[in-house]
Amino acid sequence: MTGPAGSAALRKGEKGTSLRYRMMALARSRDNVISLGRGDPDIDTSAAIVEGGLARFAEHAGSETVPVRGLAELREGIARRYARERGVEIDPDREIAVTNGAQEGLFLAMLALVDPGDRIACQDPRYSSYDQAIGVAGGEIVPVPTGGDRPFLLGADELREHARGSRVLVFVNPSNPTGACVEGDGVEALAAAARDLDLIVLSDEIYEDVVFNETPFRSFLAVDGASERTVVLSGFSKAYAMTGFRVGYLIGSPAFVDAVEALKSTTSGPCPAFSQFAALAALEADPDPRPAYLARYRSRRQALLDGFARMGIPHGPHGGGLFMWADVSGTGMDAETFCYRLLDEAGVLMFPGNAFGRRWRGWVRVSLLAPEAEIIQAMERTEGFVAGLE
Repeated sequence: MTGPAGSAALRKGEKGTSLRYRMMALARSRDNVISLGRGDPDIDTSAAIVEGGLARFAEHAGSETVPVRGLAELREGIARRYARERGVEIDPDREIAVTNGAQEGLFLAMLALVDPGDRIACQDPRYSSYDQAIGVAGGEIVPVPTGGDRPFLLGADELREHARGSRVLVFVNPSNPTGACVEGDGVEALAAAARDLDLIVLSDEIYEDVVFNETPFRSFLAVDGASERTVVLSGFSKAYAMTGFRVGYLIGSPAFVDAVEALKSTTSGPCPAFSQFAALAALEADPDPRPAYLARYRSRRQALLDGFARMGIPHGPHGGGLFMWADVSGTGMDAETFCYRLLDEAGVLMFPGNAFGRRWRGWVRVSLLAPEAEIIQAMERTEGFVAGLE
């Protein structure tokens, strides 16, 4: 049971999520709406992944028990990928747990890491599902400001100033909602600060394969000495367009994975075998579908950048992830009013920034997850809406 403090935190976390759901429901009730709000890839899962998953399932279905922490073959595949792409050695038997999507993973991680009353440092703005998970665990959110000298990039100095006395740092990189991506030196500086503050780091790296910066993505696990205090959350939904398969994973110490397994065994049990076989097929797909997906997202990203430039609307630095963060305060409206009017008058759905933190009433989150032609049309509609306000 969640105690009174945890229940209050959970209710606070629901506010941002319920705002987004209300706007999505309103959009569904209208005709000819272009959604730039969704968070799940609109691209179909590769046929090679679906067919590979079916073939493995047909071969193995009913012939083996699925371990709660995930199929051994999939955990081994994840470990091989981290060794190859991140330069990190992981014990697949003791340090990986496969979850029913990353969403379940973040709740399991909070339940395994957080005791009632613990302070949890979160970058601000932040993905509001963490508010709910922290609330369920009975933790207290400690916002760490971003948006200063290093726009929307979580910095070591800010962490040292605001996170003292916290137990856990939640670090989403690239960021949801802003798209800011902390690069190698910044990740190392955060790891040093976390060590000095004795913080456990939950590094949410679900967007690790959707990065537009020229420098390679740096996993928190790849920083020397950081792995002993790091839990990584990731999955297959974003990188491989596999949202409906619900395959996420957690990487952490053997004691952490044991705790996750114990929680998972009494709640949801193992991730379905077919989904895990499809994830294994994704890891082994040839050609790898990720570069083609990234190229499509890059083109959509440019369409958003061009549209905001025409309108003179400032935006945060966009290094990765599937969202862009734009400042609409120059229109003279708060973001919630702007988004409701934009939906009503122009048929375009965006999400107001106050769904991701109270300070962000002048900002909107805009998604890359629509076909490029629709994004171009949505930006043209938005441009006409903004011009009509003058």
